[in-house]
Amino acid sequence: MRHESPVPMTFQRKKGVEPMAFVGRNKKKRTVLWEDPSVLGEHAPVLRDLMTVADGLEVKDTEVYISPSGFTKTYYVTALPSKLDFGYLRSFFQVGADVHVALHVEPADSSLAMSKRTKMMVKIESDILAEQKAGTNKQIAFLQQQYSLLEKEREELRLGLERLFYVTIIFTVSSPDRDEFEAACERIERKGFDGFLIREAYKEHDLGLKAVAPIGLNVLRHPIEMTSSALANAFPFSNAHFSHEYGVPIGIDWTSGHLNRLDCWHKDLVNHNIFVIGTSGGGKSFLTKALIARSAVFGVQHAILDYDGEYRALTAALGGTSYRIHERSEHRFNPFEIGEGTEKMPDGSYRTYVDVKGKISEMERLILTMAHLYGEHDPLDAYTSAVVNELLQKMYEVDFGFTEDPASLREQEAEFERDIKGDRVLRYKYRPQPRFSDFYRKLEQVAETDSRLKDLLLRLRRFKEGGTEGMFDCYSTVSMSELEKERIIHFDVSGLSEKSMAKQLGMQVILEWLIEKFMKKNPERRKRVVIDEAQKLLDSPYQAAAIEDIYRRFRKYSGSAMAASQDFLKFSENTHGRAIIQNSSMKILLKQLENDREAVMKITGIEDHEFDMLKLYSKGQALWIVGEERFSNIVNPSDLEMELYNTTYVVSEAERMRQRQRWVAV
Repeated sequence: MRHESPVPMTFQRKKGVEPMAFVGRNKKKRTVLWEDPSVLGEHAPVLRDLMTVADGLEVKDTEVYISPSGFTKTYYVTALPSKLDFGYLRSFFQVGADVHVALHVEPADSSLAMSKRTKMMVKIESDILAEQKAGTNKQIAFLQQQYSLLEKEREELRLGLERLFYVTIIFTVSSPDRDEFEAACERIERKGFDGFLIREAYKEHDLGLKAVAPIGLNVLRHPIEMTSSALANAFPFSNAHFSHEYGVPIGIDWTSGHLNRLDCWHKDLVNHNIFVIGTSGGGKSFLTKALIARSAVFGVQHAILDYDGEYRALTAALGGTSYRIHERSEHRFNPFEIGEGTEKMPDGSYRTYVDVKGKISEMERLILTMAHLYGEHDPLDAYTSAVVNELLQKMYEVDFGFTEDPASLREQEAEFERDIKGDRVLRYKYRPQPRFSDFYRKLEQVAETDSRLKDLLLRLRRFKEGGTEGMFDCYSTVSMSELEKERIIHFDVSGLSEKSMAKQLGMQVILEWLIEKFMKKNPERRKRVVIDEAQKLLDSPYQAAAIEDIYRRFRKYSGSAMAASQDFLKFSENTHGRAIIQNSSMKILLKQLENDREAVMKITGIEDHEFDMLKLYSKGQALWIVGEERFSNIVNPSDLEMELYNTTYVVSEAERMRQRQRWVAV
């Protein structure tokens, strides 16, 4: 694609270089162009480099034959569709043959454009009056719509919000195979491109070759008016090709047709975390499900925290295990349970240990969350928080006797076994685990002599077993060892009530359980925690800290965290939310709203023109920021994937018709 300056280009002859001549339509006149690398840069190909490979040129009225390259035909655009999405020229490259596109751009006079629109508006007004006098009123609605569009364009030009350009869009179709060439041309001439008016450069195909060649010369001038935003949508501001050669196939770059693969554990990435953000209906859930399913095939184990129950069908299709969490569920999870973890040391060895101090901090965070669920405007003082920490430490280290040594988690059984040699083998079993009731009893004892803790005691009473929200005061009925080989482990909290804040608490309980039982284990395995509707946890600073904790610490255990949300402002205005984004080496930006412009640009580092593209994205289109690279991507689902990932259950009449046509074709 070429930009052409409104000022005529001059070419200086170099010493020792013969001129390259083009024979124009009038054979008596010869246009001589000097090769000048300053047109495209010192190392760019010049005209001679492009043309010397041809050993024959035959120009016809309907095509050009270049030997040995093949057949070429030129087309140009005479009208554009009313709406131009980002990368709207991509369909030009999908005709089944080689395509080269050139854009020649000249700035237009805005004052003349405003005057032209004023005249058109006056004419439309007179047409409306004529319709009203005739009493037909058939075209009034259409004319009023046209009037509004022209008025909006004129005002944007007046205020300088838009600039106007004259743009010539030219493209050539080429192929060495005659049948392929004719099929591509027939496709363009019969079907065209949605909303575009295309015309063949009849008897001007030789000029078309010059216009498309990278010499900045618009010899085939057919300009159309375009605003700056419409022009910007033609240019993909991203990497030509994403650099990961291996990994999960995540879709295609719609600007180039290149297959994109993603390796979340690539050596150039600082961490393995992903952050997905997009407006409602932008394709966030679809993309997240596609990434989960395709990564699972490549051996990545997933634990999904599902707020709305959208991932149940996906889990079943992939052979995973689902746990639906509600008051009457048989599946119970004890967040106070502690286990051994394994971390990889700098020398490559592995260390197994019990992170007692970390567990105390995590449970302090959970208890403070409980205390503030119904008293967020009445925060606990520092003394109460310190007492909570002290009681937890006594419970884990003194009452239950846990230390960093994994042996402290087990005790010897009275009986023993003998191995095949007849030697006696000692048997061990895991010791009882603490639960919320154990902490609450210790708090009651201290509160008997310290009235300052009475308030905390009242706040936490409902979370005891038998209380209105005591479902998490229990022993776990689910063992992570049973789930070691599962590809997908799905936790569905949609059955918990939002009115009683049980759903928010349930999400944090599962997060704390996953930190202990999933995150800290098996550092040699690729694994990922997926948090859907993550913005729901940002309302509480303690719950937000739990997500940030996973994002910061999961890399230590070779894990990946993935959060999906439709509320970017909520993340940008929250200290923990910003930390989550900044600790994500991979950011996926779907369609965005204008209200989020400043926040998105500031935190992700994208430019104005890139955000303008995001506003115009269609469903599923996304800008991926992976490390230092940026590229366009859209999931290319199969029919089975489409059915499995889709969350739109009511479709438009147009989509129903397309489905019908597919069924008829089958």
